[in-house]
Amino acid sequence: MLSRCSTLIVDDDLFARGIIRHHLTRLGIKNIFEASDGEEALEILRQAKMDLIIADRYMPKLNGLELFCNLQMEPLLKDTPFVMITMEDDETKIADARKQGIRHYLVKPFNAEIFDDKIQEVLQQPIAETLSE
Repeated sequence: MLSRCSTLIVDDDLFARGIIRHHLTRLGIKNIFEASDGEEALEILRQAKMDLIIADRYMPKLNGLELFCNLQMEPLLKDTPFVMITMEDDETKIADARKQGIRHYLVKPFNAEIFDDKIQEVLQQPIAETLSE
């Protein structure tokens, strides 16, 4: 399943994108795309369907929270699984993101086990929700 998963990494830090790409590749994900900000991500998302978006909270032009809010206004994109990543471990900011609808959050730095668990959780959640209906 993971080998066919298309994933978009959105982060203005090239090094951070490389680390996330490494973790995704280690999980067996092969279709990995990258964007350096939210505007570039929207362009990619309007051209190609993604199974997962991993976005940094703080970026120029269009940050991760703004990207998520833009996705919610687009019927074909609003249900794409989304993971917010940030270096800021501030409960108020995390709560604010949750109020906006972001359910999955990772705080940098994270280890491989935490990353793997979160990605597995996010990608399996739609299946679990469908089975419970």
